[in-house]
Amino acid sequence: MSIPPQPPSSPEPYPQPGPYGQPGQPGPYGGQQGWYAPPPMSQKTNTLAIVAFVMSVVCGIPLVPLILGIIALSQIRDRGERGKGFAIAAIVIHSLAIAFYAVVLVLGLSGGLGDSAPPKRDTSGQATTPGSVRVEDIRKGDCFNTGGKLAEYDDEEGGDAGFRVKIVPCGEAHEGEAYSVFNLDGGAYPGKDKVISIAEEKCGGAALTGYVGADAKLSETLEVYYYYPQPTTWIRGDREITCFIGDTSGSSTGSLRAAGS
Repeated sequence: MSIPPQPPSSPEPYPQPGPYGQPGQPGPYGGQQGWYAPPPMSQKTNTLAIVAFVMSVVCGIPLVPLILGIIALSQIRDRGERGKGFAIAAIVIHSLAIAFYAVVLVLGLSGGLGDSAPPKRDTSGQATTPGSVRVEDIRKGDCFNTGGKLAEYDDEEGGDAGFRVKIVPCGEAHEGEAYSVFNLDGGAYPGKDKVISIAEEKCGGAALTGYVGADAKLSETLEVYYYYPQPTTWIRGDREITCFIGDTSGSSTGSLRAAGS
């Protein structure tokens, strides 16, 4: 007995989409069901950070790149911007530049640059080779070059006086020759006017004639000058006033010292 074939099963009806569509299927407005974060916006690079970095590399304005870099870091933190590397680089570069120039300045003022070796002297104390010394270390009879222009030196204001001079043998070209060195009393700095008054008194008259001789006829280009302590040098123990004869025309050779003086 044969079994008649079963009729084909009826196909299941396709599910009807709801008003918002099925999961994973487009809804009636073509959107995807659910919530999605918007695509992230590209972060902006902080302008001050870029400016600070460029200025730290190509610009010599003191402190400006450092200040801009610090401000840029604050803005980057508050705004969530990019450019932190530029800001940090600007701060580091400019800080190193400031430190470098500070070292150069200190070495320049102290004579740490260039020819800083002291002069060699013979048994009588006269210089036989050139060398650099502090102004307060000049000795009576030393011939030296100031590195400035004596014709423009204003002894009441300190003029172009530096902290160091270059001692040379008197047979070589030089601008000045020290003829008297004496110390002021210790204690508090007496004030510039008082120091100048003492220097003018001590450097004139007998001190000069005792060195060059009473009958010496000096050139019209030679004038009397003196180095005296400043408040800043007084603190480190400078008490010396150095009287010297300077050639306003430039330089000369030979000593003005009279025999036996």
